Amino acid sequence: YAYYIYFFSFFNLENQDLIKLILLSQVLLASISVVIFYKINKIFFSEKISLFGSLLFSFFPLYLFACAQISSISLHIFLAILFYYYFFQVAMKAKLNSILIFGFIAGLLILTRREFIMILVLSSFFLLLFFKIPKNFFFLILITAIITTSPYLIRNFLIFEKIIIQAGLGYNVWKANNPNS
Repeated sequence: YAYYIYFFSFFNLENQDLIKLILLSQVLLASISVVIFYKINKIFFSEKISLFGSLLFSFFPLYLFACAQISSISLHIFLAILFYYYFFQVAMKAKLNSILIFGFIAGLLILTRREFIMILVLSSFFLLLFFKIPKNFFFLILITAIITTSPYLIRNFLIFEKIIIQAGLGYNVWKANNPNS
């Protein structure tokens, strides 16, 4: 999430304008999430139920609250919904571009929450065993996720001298973000 906010710092805005821009971008991500959620619903349900489900999702109180503050929740939910969307795209017909996007999104989600490693492994095995995707696509998903996370893994290896996804709190965060440590 820090890289997400860092991206907006290139616009050279004042602090107040930067905050408004970040909040606006989160609202935009939330709006796109609702549309993607609708597309996922359309896979399983009728038009009416899909619209109703998307409407409920868009007005879910915690989601509205998350979009109204500077928080990584809206980015994480956006990436998670994209992950589920591409999971179903790969499950229905495994195409190379869907596989690569699925792996890339999985890598980004691993960077936001380290427990997502298990979700990626389980969902990839699920695709392999139940949807019979080719084994090379299975490995391509995992390799794409590893390549996506590799700059951060290399950085952590250089700083901590071990491969870790997230450094945790306290001393580890200070050490990873302090050039004088």
